[in-house]
Formats: sequence, C-alpha cells, structure tokens
Amino acid sequence: MKKLILLVALIFLVAAACKEKKPVEFTRLGYYTPYQSYMENLKGKVKSVSETNYWAIPEGETYNKGAAITAAELDSLTYTGNFVATFDESGDIVSCKWLDENDKILSKWEISKENNLMSRADYMENDTARAYHDLRCDAEGNIIEIEVYNAPTDTMTSRVVIDRSLKGDTVFFRQFRYNGEPGNTTMNLYDINGNYLGYKSYDREGNYRSGSELTYHEDGTISGIKFFDKDGNIVAENKFSTRLDEMGNPQTTLCKDKKGFAIFTERVYTYFE
Repeated sequence: MKKLILLVALIFLVAAACKEKKPVEFTRLGYYTPYQSYMENLKGKVKSVSETNYWAIPEGETYNKGAAITAAELDSLTYTGNFVATFDESGDIVSCKWLDENDKILSKWEISKENNLMSRADYMENDTARAYHDLRCDAEGNIIEIEVYNAPTDTMTSRVVIDRSLKGDTVFFRQFRYNGEPGNTTMNLYDINGNYLGYKSYDREGNYRSGSELTYHEDGTISGIKFFDKDGNIVAENKFSTRLDEMGNPQTTLCKDKKGFAIFTERVYTYFE
C-alpha cells in the first residue's frame, strides 16, 4: 500500500528519530520502516506492529479481502511488503523486519542506543550485513549527522547534515559524498501537529528533483499521497480509507492506486502495560 523507498533514500527520512526524551504520548511509525516516507503517530506505547498485504477485490461499491500478496508480486508493483516493527518503552524503533508471504525474513534494520539515544542502525539482507548508519545527536536528542557505511568494506559512502527551522515545521537534509563534495538537499515538511506533509528534493545546483504531498482525513489518518517528478508531474498517486481499532490506530486500510488496482492491509498491535 505504499511506494517502495530504496535504502539510499532512508538517510533523508530518519533524522527526526532521536528526540527530546519525555513521556510517550504516541509512538512514531516511520524511521527504518516502510513508513519512513509518510510517517504515522500511533496512539499509546506500542510494543510492536505487524502489517500484512492482501489483494482488495471489488464487489459493487465496496471491496473484500482477497488472497495474500506474495513478496514477488509486491516487488513487481514496486510496493513495500509485509513487516513487523518493534519499539522500546521510550517510543524509539528497535527493529523492523520485512517478511515474505511465509513470514521468512527478507531484510531487517536493527537500531542500537547509547545513553538512551539512537546511535547506530544496521541493515541486513538474507542474513548478510549490507550497510550501517552512525548517528550523532545533539543535547536534546535530535540527530544532527548521519554517516552511511558500506558494511562489507566498512567504508563510509556518504554523510548527511541535518538542520531544523526554528518553528520545527521543516527539516533540511544536506548530503555530502565521502570526500566532502556536496550533493542533494531534501526538505521534510510538517504541520503544527507534527503530521508529515511530504518532501521536496533538490540537486546541488538547487534544481528541483522530486517530491511528495500528503493529505489527511479529519480523524488524522492519511487520505492520500502523491509523488512528483522533476517537472512537477504526478508519477504515483494513492487514496486511502482506514478503519481504526479501539486505541484509535489504523487496523485495516484500503489503498486504491491510480493505476487501477487496490490493496487491503491488516495490522496487529501489541502494547506496553
């Protein structure tokens, strides 16, 4: 139900993961999960969340849940797959595992902490280490720098420096190559409630490269998302309708893709006491 985000894109989407430590009012589903490109604020102290994708079969004006979508089918659609994410009691992501239709682990992120702050994220595919991120936070717990490494060679491939607007509604990600040469800049945009509104990406000369735009229903769930190319053309568009559980978190979601098909997802949550 969501467009696939490549590994290299993650460096622009996780930097708000370290945050000022305070009592958890919500758990952020986003960093190092399939939702890093349109993050959700889940209500309560979520311990884990799993999501499974099914075909949505039209029946009149409604849709019914069809067969489970295989990992190969999701890959051919360039959609992210089934996953299970776990969190600690501070609300920080601990791990996220991408699963096939038989619950076999295809890839995973594992995040470690020092002094109650995220310090490193390790990425594996098929039980093989592929990459890791070294995270540096400021005194308030905000990530201010990410160093991206190739795990097999243990060499740095890029670095990202993060700045925030005074109002907190914009986060700037400035990418540099391993040799310090500047690269692209990405802006993440948020509303006054902290809802993610989308991103805008620019090359080193300041030319617009791509972007996204999110809209929300009155209940706070995502109603739609659009992705744009360098000319501002819409290259992908999804519409969402969601049923919430007793905690007020998405339980089932119907995603209608502009290409003409629909996907139905189900979630299962566990919570800390």
